[in-house]
Amino acid sequence: MSNKNLSLLFTGQGSQFPEMGIDFVHKYDWVKERYLLSSKILGYDLLEAQRDQSLLNLTQYSQPLIFVFSSIVIDLCKDYLFKNFSKITLAGHSLGEYCALYFAEALNFEEMLEVVKHRGDSMSIVSDPNKYLMYAILKKEDYKIDNSLFGDGVYMANLNSDRQVVICGLKDNVNKFKDQNPIGKFIPLNVSAPFHSDLMKESADLFCEKIKNKLFKKINIDLISNHNLINYKNISENDYSNQLSNQIHSPVMWSETIKFILKEEISTFIEIGPKKTLLNFLPKDFQGEKYAFCSTEDINFVQR
Repeated sequence: MSNKNLSLLFTGQGSQFPEMGIDFVHKYDWVKERYLLSSKILGYDLLEAQRDQSLLNLTQYSQPLIFVFSSIVIDLCKDYLFKNFSKITLAGHSLGEYCALYFAEALNFEEMLEVVKHRGDSMSIVSDPNKYLMYAILKKEDYKIDNSLFGDGVYMANLNSDRQVVICGLKDNVNKFKDQNPIGKFIPLNVSAPFHSDLMKESADLFCEKIKNKLFKKINIDLISNHNLINYKNISENDYSNQLSNQIHSPVMWSETIKFILKEEISTFIEIGPKKTLLNFLPKDFQGEKYAFCSTEDINFVQR
């Protein structure tokens, strides 16, 4: 790693797995304390909950669990990163945006965990696997996908890369879209709500109401939002809650986010989260360094 421009990417929902964080618990006493504190805030034992696959993949559980894990990695490596890179730009995929805001110190750990809990709870009210469906599409290279393709209960939820998009909506409508549009390989996602679509508007309004009194601190580091590529550093901290609310029911324009960040002449990308996913969406012609911070082994160098 070198003293150049860094972009930190924070993984979102879908990266969770049952034993995540256990290696950190075994290595650091303060991590045990963080899980105990988190369990007290959330009202259930996090480590026990994530061993239960039926709970782990539920929105109201997976989102806090991923945030707690990511916060541990952040607190272990943040000082090192600030010392070794001249400029840092942040972005998080969906839930990952909250991890990015935690890195930027918009809220302390307890406050951000409460916000993430409200997000997961609010988004879970739309959850119904019998009603909604999401597909990741690995599209054929000669097909262009834009909003003109969608409508009638089908939405583009994520534009992850030039090759992958995610669609969602009413189950029957989405399957009809799949049958009528042979644009690539359709991969069903293990979620039960139409994330990042107009169908999440009720969740977004509920979430905004729950956090309206949360006092965010103004950040002084570039953090590019999923919603309209807005830089949190350039807006008032009083607008953070509205920005996060809009993000819930707006598409994640991840490909555009990465293209925007690359204008900063980034030399290194580091992904923080339970699993490496976002590095796979980087342009193939990116010539810099790429690292995933997902385990104690990945960040052993911090303790040297």
